[in-house]
Amino acid sequence: MDKFGDTVLRVAVSVCGNLSDAEDVFSDVFFTLWRINKSFSSAEHLKAYLIRIAINKAKNIKKSAYNRHRATLHENIFTEFPEKNLDVQNALEKLKPRERSVIYLHYYEGYSYAEIAKMLSIREASARSIALRAREEMREVLSE
Repeated sequence: MDKFGDTVLRVAVSVCGNLSDAEDVFSDVFFTLWRINKSFSSAEHLKAYLIRIAINKAKNIKKSAYNRHRATLHENIFTEFPEKNLDVQNALEKLKPRERSVIYLHYYEGYSYAEIAKMLSIREASARSIALRAREEMREVLSE
C-alpha cells in the first residue's frame, strides 16, 4: 500500500471525478488484494493489477444508480497540479472515464499503449485511438 497507494488513488480520482468516491475505491482495491492473497512475479505486475482493479471499481461506482442520481459539489480532482494548469485540469475532467484513464496512464504514469491495452483489456490500436480522441477533445476545450 505504501508503494502503490498514491498511484491507485490518483487513478481512482481520475476515473471517479471526486475524492470521496476515489477513497472508497482505494480501500476496496487494497481489501481485494488482501482477500485474494495472490503472489506476483514482479512489482510491475502488482502495480498493473492494482490499477486494473482500481479502474474497474471506479467504473462500477460511476455507473451505480446512486451515483447517477446524486448532486455533487464541484471538486478539483487534480489538486497536485499547479494553478496555471487549471484549463488542462478542466479539460481532463470533461473526458469520459476511459479516455481519462488512457491519458492518465500514458502521460502521468508513463505506460506504453501496449501496456495500457493489456490493463484495460483492449487492443493496442484502440488505446491509441482513445488517446487520439481524448487529445482532440482536450484541444477543443482548451481552444474555447
